[in-house]
Amino acid sequence: MLSDKEQIEFLGKKPPACTKSTIEKLMMNFQQISRNIDDLDQDLNQLAKRLDYLEESITEHYTLVQPQKQETKKKRRTANLIKRDFQCPYEKCDKIYGTDISLNLHIRLKHNGGSKIEREELAKKILEAKFQDEVEPEHSFNLPPNFIEDFYIHHQEYINNLEKTYNKRILL
Repeated sequence: MLSDKEQIEFLGKKPPACTKSTIEKLMMNFQQISRNIDDLDQDLNQLAKRLDYLEESITEHYTLVQPQKQETKKKRRTANLIKRDFQCPYEKCDKIYGTDISLNLHIRLKHNGGSKIEREELAKKILEAKFQDEVEPEHSFNLPPNFIEDFYIHHQEYINNLEKTYNKRILL
């Protein structure tokens, strides 16, 4: 940067004389610079378009990858809307449930009745022992009252297969 004194001297001087060739060189330089500016402007526009495309692609990708908005929770039925058809078969137990799953859980936990599968397997073993005139198998859980009779009634296909196997019919 020029000092104040140098600036006054510079401004006080006459501009150098320009020749035609100097002006032509300056014009050529000016045109080249203008072309370079135009090229840079085009490059800038192309980069802006690419940036827009990339931003759009990223948005689409994250929309697909990120979990969608969770659906609202299913509204549960209130206690008064549940139809209770499943009553506990044990004496002195007045519990009534809306599903057989709830009843089976109650039997397993509160009455030491085992799971439904365990009760059914035990019923099959007891019936098979009766067909073979053997002693009932021992078990560690408390079967509901009339469970064997109900099993006999509701599993006739299994009973028919036992009767065919042992050529014998038993009445409970």
